[in-house]
Amino acid sequence: MFIAIITSIAFLSVSLESKMTPEELKETGVLRLSSKERSSLQNWIASNYSKKTSKKKEKKPVLEENLKNGHYIRLSDKTLWEINPSDTPITQGWISAVEIDVTHSGDIDYPYTLTNTLTESSVGAKSAKSISSKKKIYN
Repeated sequence: MFIAIITSIAFLSVSLESKMTPEELKETGVLRLSSKERSSLQNWIASNYSKKTSKKKEKKPVLEENLKNGHYIRLSDKTLWEINPSDTPITQGWISAVEIDVTHSGDIDYPYTLTNTLTESSVGAKSAKSISSKKKIYN
C-alpha cells in the first residue's frame, strides 16, 4: 500500500512537470514546490478541471436548394432529400443558407427527419439519388 502511494505521488508530480515547458515550470513556481505540494496541486487540478479537447464543433449542413416547390431539398453536403408529400407545405417556405439537422425518424417510408434550425420546423424525408421526372408534382 505504501509503495502504491509513493508511486502515485511520483507519477502525479512527473505528470505535471511533463506537461509544462521549463519556462512554465519556472514562471509558475512549480519548481519550488516539494513533491508533496506538486502532488497536491496535480490532484486539485485533476479534480477541478477537465482536459481541453481539440474537438471541433461539427458543422451542420446548410440548405442549398429548395427544388420542385419543396418536394426535394439539397444540402451543402451535396445530399439530396425527397420530402414526404404531406410535409411539402412546410418545406415550401424554407429558404437557403439555414442549417438543417438530419436525424433518424424510425418511419419506414421516410426514415429521416430534417429540421430547420431557424424555424424549428421538421419534415419527413428519404435520401434521393436524383429528382424523379416520373413523379407528377402539383404547384
